[in-house]
Amino acid sequence: MSNDLHQRAAAAKPEKATLRRQLLVSLLPPVVLVTLASAALSYYHAFNFATAAYDYSLFGSALNISRQTRFERGELSVNLPAVARRMLEYDKHDRVYYAVSNAKGQFVAGHRGLPPPPGEEDTSSGKPVYYDERYRGRMVRIAALYAQVQGEYDEEPVLIQVAETLNKRRAFVRELLLGMLLPELLLILVIGALIWYGVERGLRPLEALQKEIGSRSHRDLSPLHEHGAPAEVHSLISAMNGLLVRLNETLSAQRRFVADAAHQLRTPLAGIKTQTELALRQHEPDEVHRTLRHLGAATEQTTHLVNQLLSLARAEPGAARAQVTQPLNLDDLARESAAEWVPRAIERSIDLGFEGTPAPATIEGDALLIREMLGNLLDNAIRYTPPGGNVTLRVAAERGKVVLCVEDNGPGIPPEERERVFERFYRRLGSGADGCGLGLAIVREIAQSHNAETRLGPGAGGTGTLVTVAFPRAA
Repeated sequence: MSNDLHQRAAAAKPEKATLRRQLLVSLLPPVVLVTLASAALSYYHAFNFATAAYDYSLFGSALNISRQTRFERGELSVNLPAVARRMLEYDKHDRVYYAVSNAKGQFVAGHRGLPPPPGEEDTSSGKPVYYDERYRGRMVRIAALYAQVQGEYDEEPVLIQVAETLNKRRAFVRELLLGMLLPELLLILVIGALIWYGVERGLRPLEALQKEIGSRSHRDLSPLHEHGAPAEVHSLISAMNGLLVRLNETLSAQRRFVADAAHQLRTPLAGIKTQTELALRQHEPDEVHRTLRHLGAATEQTTHLVNQLLSLARAEPGAARAQVTQPLNLDDLARESAAEWVPRAIERSIDLGFEGTPAPATIEGDALLIREMLGNLLDNAIRYTPPGGNVTLRVAAERGKVVLCVEDNGPGIPPEERERVFERFYRRLGSGADGCGLGLAIVREIAQSHNAETRLGPGAGGTGTLVTVAFPRAA
């Protein structure tokens, strides 16, 4: 059933358009349209030229007939010998007709019934009139000429008409179309082949890039080569190289994290194992009780280390858990966190204080990560401050920023070590605290994921430590 559903889904999935097909679809239609438009324009001009040539032939025949027409003794006559008439009417493809009419429109010679010129024409211009009409059931092309004939010139011009059927004109149109379309179709095929070759040649760098990526090992994250690639592909290769660099950094961070975690967990786990084996060999209740206390302390330390590692994994870029950002009141979150750490501060005889701000202290952030950061700041301050000391958590709003400060009056951090304490598993020698060296590393990772700045300096009066995290204020 499941395989059948997968097959149906695959069949219903639309086929993805390739870049080659998209280029061909984009280039071929305009080429075809331009070629056809050029052919249509050439056909139009050639057809008009041929029509003018055929019409001029009709006009020549009408002019010859006018030369054979004259007035004699007041009568209009056409002296057209039989040989000349046969030559006039003979045509291999068409039937030719002619008619001569006097100024009053009375038929004189030729073929009766030829349609007269349309509209009112200027009989004195001496220019022919061309028009299409139906004669004896067939379409004919007619050339009409109003001409002055020899003889009595006081008479009005006579009308001379010469008509022919359209057979050779239609045959010429067919030959013209075939003679133009066949070369144009061949031209389109040649252009299509050239476009295909050009697209194939243009896509070779992409195919080479695909082969290079496909042949690589999953461990090879070195940059791709831009040599030989066209300029349009350089931006793609640069973006992929940037992605490879970021991926390499993420994987390096993960490998470093796993290696550090394994190294840091090995010692407490070995201590737990040793303490357990020692307890199993002891028989005196006091000795067993003492060993169990050491075992509990080692377990608590290991649990704290594991929790810190999990916090660091959640705060790292590219973590599996996506950040859920929303408007947060940092003043409220800091107040709640300070209240949660009061019992631990009392246990170590430390005065834990909180100073809020009446101004809006809204930021865009992930509530879980912000609470994690506050917990690490307070834990770090309480852990390294000696009994009887002071720790103050402060929130202030200033110049588009919401500033979170944790200040203590402990031993402080020398200036040369203030940047190194943000490194993972770094611990100051001689501090006497039992931390794992991840607190401030977690703080910086969470701050960077919220576009916040972290600063480390001395406390009031130059003693102790002041950790400052400046968040951009939410709109």
